[in-house]
Amino acid sequence: MSRYVIILSPVIDTPIDLRHVFEVIYTFSNILEWSVDLDDCDKILRVVCSEDIGQELVKSMALVGISSSVLEVFDENGISIIQIVH
Repeated sequence: MSRYVIILSPVIDTPIDLRHVFEVIYTFSNILEWSVDLDDCDKILRVVCSEDIGQELVKSMALVGISSSVLEVFDENGISIIQIVH
């Protein structure tokens, strides 16, 4: 099974924002694991999944009012397959 690691930067300012991120994550059955670094000023979200769903995550988060962007996507070999510079 292929594994992708998607690094996102969601805007999480409140506990309600974090709850919305949780709700979006749980709608994707192909997410194997995920974590969010609340200590980091950018609240980096790391998602491991079986396919590259970065843009779908961004769109789903936008539907619940969470602004987010994909920073990078790594394939199963740890090679970056997308890098967006802001």
